[in-house]
Amino acid sequence: MTSLSACMKGSKLQYFLVGFSLICSIHSMATPHTPLVKTAQVSPWHDGIQGHLSCQVSVPLEYTVASESQAKLNYLVSAGSYVKAGDLLAQQDGFYLRQSLNAMQYELIQHKANLNYHEQEYQRLITLDKDHVSASAVNEHALSLELAKHSVAATLNSISTVEKQISALKHYAPADGEVTQLHSNLGSFVARGDAILSFTSSNDKELHCELPLTQFRVDQDIAQAVQFFFQSETLKLKRHAQSVNQRHQTQSVWFHVPQEHALPIGKLINVHWQSQRSKLAKLPVQAVIFERDKAYVWRVNKQYLVEKVVVEVMQNQAHDFVVQSPLQVGEQVVVLGQSNLANGTKVRLSPAPTLLAQGE
Repeated sequence: MTSLSACMKGSKLQYFLVGFSLICSIHSMATPHTPLVKTAQVSPWHDGIQGHLSCQVSVPLEYTVASESQAKLNYLVSAGSYVKAGDLLAQQDGFYLRQSLNAMQYELIQHKANLNYHEQEYQRLITLDKDHVSASAVNEHALSLELAKHSVAATLNSISTVEKQISALKHYAPADGEVTQLHSNLGSFVARGDAILSFTSSNDKELHCELPLTQFRVDQDIAQAVQFFFQSETLKLKRHAQSVNQRHQTQSVWFHVPQEHALPIGKLINVHWQSQRSKLAKLPVQAVIFERDKAYVWRVNKQYLVEKVVVEVMQNQAHDFVVQSPLQVGEQVVVLGQSNLANGTKVRLSPAPTLLAQGE
């Protein structure tokens, strides 16, 4: 009897435990688990966005000195020579052109004599009685007179062309600058239109920078929000490209180089930039989640409900991101425990000493 009674008591206890466990399971299913998260405050940021760019001193144009006639090259400066405006860069021999000019001038004398003859003859014929000269003879001399005038005009035009070619046999520097490259050899015959040398002016230097599109919106930022400095001196924008470098995703801008800086062409220099944007804040890097081409954080309101807020990361500062967003200073954002969160999810905040959130 004692053994039977003990067995019955054991069975009741077992049924009680199974029932209690079932009730707890049902209660657990009815009441969702509240995620435990760790948060941090949104910090103010008033220093704007700043950084450095590696830019290069360049020039907008390179001059090409070319031959205007086929002539021998009998003087040429060396590549790399620095010259002043008006200095002789190259000279071509003018013997054959001067010979052609002399021949044309003799030809001009003949055409003028022929013109003078036809003009006198025409004037004589039109004064004669019509009974002594035919109309066809008058017309023939009129035609000869007109052709003689055109011959003189054509010869004068040819002479003007050769004179221009002779005057262009000497090539002078258009400005202060450097001979960057030679395209012809001394003593060679250079054909009309062929390049003799390349010349770079040093009076119109500019600063070429490539701005990354991840940090700049060139059309808006350069004109409004961003300032660029070289040795604490503000740089003035000269122009900017409308196209984008597809490989590097950068956009070119050019700045005026202050005249007092003797910067050699091709030199790389550091340019400091600073942007005074509005609605900037600082967040721990753990708070920002990147998804495709966007970034967002989970904001916790006073009712401990979370909300996804899109932010634009403006700058990385090792342990923090400077972002532009609708976040307000002092608001709480989730830094640990972001998994399985959704808009409107209620969360519990982890105490300060807790390093790991539940489920992480």
